[in-house]
Amino acid sequence: MVGFARLRRILRSYPMPLTFLGLFAAMWMVQALILPPGARQAVIAWASTNLANLAVNPVGTMVVSAFVAEGSQGVLLVAAAIGLFPITRRFGNLRAVALITASHVLGTLISQGIALVRLEAGLLSDSIRTIPDVGPSYVLCAALVAAFLYGHGRVRRLVALAWWCALVPVLLDGLLTLEVAAVGHLVAMLTGAVAGRLLLLRERRRGPAPLGAVPAGPPAAGAAEA
Repeated sequence: MVGFARLRRILRSYPMPLTFLGLFAAMWMVQALILPPGARQAVIAWASTNLANLAVNPVGTMVVSAFVAEGSQGVLLVAAAIGLFPITRRFGNLRAVALITASHVLGTLISQGIALVRLEAGLLSDSIRTIPDVGPSYVLCAALVAAFLYGHGRVRRLVALAWWCALVPVLLDGLLTLEVAAVGHLVAMLTGAVAGRLLLLRERRRGPAPLGAVPAGPPAAGAAEA
């Protein structure tokens, strides 16, 4: 009964990260175990937040792209968990959703907007319109930054910082040449930092945490490790 009560508390306290990670893991299994290679590539092309898809279905593309990846799903899953649980604990589920949504959307629009400007200026070939651009990396970038800047607990913050330091050379590779992914990652990191700060200031001014916020006390067993 104690174990069931703890599980129920985790499910009640962390619906956002559990839902996000569950959907991403489910899509990973579909890509890895069900879809043949050709179909996997078709899904990636369909879900990519590139110029061609954003011109036709911007909202649907940005939603679906966060749950589809080209590879390294295990690393992405762990990194997302290390960022999402602490920011949900710190800000509550609804505000954490707002933070990662803003980061994902701005990371996509600004990076693709720069690509469009460069394309129109003749600096890029027309193939930039259909490049693959999927994955939860903008989400985890924002979550990791917000977690180590504003999260509760020194250990949790240090773990988030360590993962960010390990991933940042890959995430920002190509930034000097304005590659789409690198620009998007930087924008997502900055958005996570700024949005987290704004949420913190708003919380201090208004006092009580919002409905759905996770208590600041010790988490249920297993939540911190997630």
